[in-house]
Amino acid sequence: MTSSWNAEHLELITLNDTVASFSRLFANTVRYHHWHQCLEILYVEEGFGVVIVDNRQYTMRPGRLFFFPPFTLHKIMVDEKAQDCYRRTIIHVDQHAIAKLLHLFPENQRRLQALSARGRPAFVADLADAHPHIDHLFSLYANTASTSGLSPERIATMLMTLFAMLPPEQEKMAESSRGIATPVMFWIEENYRQKFSLDALANELGKSRSYLSRRFHAETGEHIHEYLNTLRLRRACELLLHSVLPVSEIAALVGFSEVTYFISSFKKGIGETPLQYRKNHASRR
Repeated sequence: MTSSWNAEHLELITLNDTVASFSRLFANTVRYHHWHQCLEILYVEEGFGVVIVDNRQYTMRPGRLFFFPPFTLHKIMVDEKAQDCYRRTIIHVDQHAIAKLLHLFPENQRRLQALSARGRPAFVADLADAHPHIDHLFSLYANTASTSGLSPERIATMLMTLFAMLPPEQEKMAESSRGIATPVMFWIEENYRQKFSLDALANELGKSRSYLSRRFHAETGEHIHEYLNTLRLRRACELLLHSVLPVSEIAALVGFSEVTYFISSFKKGIGETPLQYRKNHASRR
């Protein structure tokens, strides 16, 4: 199987010796599916675009807040003409370290654990009405981060303030129209372990091969094989971290028919061999 997929299509953030990273930036958008090994919080301050997560598309607009649990595949697309108007705050959090600090605040601890639970859907909230308060909050913490740094206690305090502004967990944010990308991604989620067949996918959805390929690329900005490879490598990372299975078995479980091709693909995408990844990251969980 050939693909134009390359190392730029993956972004794995590990916090290492810190408990959080905090940034407020203009014109910085990741236009490919990626994931992080920690909780990611995205707050849109200016600009519009599309967020693809959990095989669904959400409109990205000012005041919208996203929580992406660890290992959650997601993609942010902002029109190139509008990138100069796109401003966002991104926070990456070591949820385990902060949860320990919240033991005296059980409701906040439970909320953090729920938002960062692996396998849980992303949480999306519309906080446009509270934007002045959130903007002020993030401005204070951005200033602190650039001067004295953010201690674990400050991060915990910021999250508790943010949690107080969130709607109840049971509220659901309406997603945008799905188009063809959503059924394609759901099909891949169910069949990524098998040898990929564009014909089988096209027959399942009742569309032609060319239509599927063209529409998926138009809606997501990437090719079907790129998404498939990203998903397979994400699953491989999870198995490497949370099992003792040998590399050859993991390769087969995530859909690679040849272990040598799996190893080379993993090295190209992650920057390490599977065994190096297991050794370097399992100790940081």
